[in-house]
Amino acid sequence: LGGKGIATAGLILGYIALAVGIMGIPLLVSMIQSDRERLQRLSTERREIASDDGKIKVNVPGTWTKLPELNKQASLQVGNKSKEVYLIVITDTKTDLDNFTLEKHHQQIRDRMLQKMKNASATQPVSLTIDGHPALQDELTGTEKGTNVVFLHTTVDDGEHFQQILAW
Repeated sequence: LGGKGIATAGLILGYIALAVGIMGIPLLVSMIQSDRERLQRLSTERREIASDDGKIKVNVPGTWTKLPELNKQASLQVGNKSKEVYLIVITDTKTDLDNFTLEKHHQQIRDRMLQKMKNASATQPVSLTIDGHPALQDELTGTEKGTNVVFLHTTVDDGEHFQQILAW
């Protein structure tokens, strides 16, 4: 039988592949660790994302991006798809509304959202100050299109507008 040369060549190539593989393990481990560190840094650092007109800005985790497909009415839409967390801002000009107060506007949006959900419930609104502006915030829970959802619902009165901030 022949093939001693091919067998020797196979052994030599096998030893070379083994050596390269062993030397590549630290490189692979280093690459994985580097990716983990980058993701950790992104998840803990904050970044500012602004609306297209620059009037609305939010500070969010570094892994969040603009997501223009969330809501057609929103002035700003951001989130992290992989973690399924989102935030939108909808702006209503006060002159377009008939003498609405912060409380009345917040309640109207809240009632509309609760009507759309099944098994809906809400916490009592809490008064806040955001960037020096009066605001109301509550939490709405329920089922929408078969999915359990929790909304953090905030309304800010900036003087000229009511800003609806919805995070879920």
